Amino acid sequence: MTLHQIRIYHNTESRLTPYEDGHRLTATVSLGRDLPAGIVPEQIGEWAFHVFNVDLDQLERERLAPEWEISFLIGCVYRLLRLRSLSVGDVIELATDRESWWPACDPFRWRRITPPSNVHGQLLTAEKVDQHIAAQTSHR
Repeated sequence: MTLHQIRIYHNTESRLTPYEDGHRLTATVSLGRDLPAGIVPEQIGEWAFHVFNVDLDQLERERLAPEWEISFLIGCVYRLLRLRSLSVGDVIELATDRESWWPACDPFRWRRITPPSNVHGQLLTAEKVDQHIAAQTSHR
């Protein structure tokens, strides 16, 4: 197993069309996962697309398999933060202690890109979660 850092970026300039160099990306969530050493970035992209798009009911059924429990919990956090679904044009950063990749979500596949230059926002932190909770509380 190899620890992978997975960071999700939403494309705020072009939703549902492929990422192009220079599009503005906004950080949303990040997480660490121990994954098999031979896994390829496209497989991680497919996992992320599934977790951040399917109904929680489906993720709940899948959690019966031990390796999917964390997927259910990650999907719950993503939805509690009211983040939109992962879409064509969005980008993932994947990193291990030895290398990193930037796959972009295209209509039918994940395409590796060079590290983008227009990345903004704050990945998931305790402060970001606290701000979200405070905002939800003030709307009551």
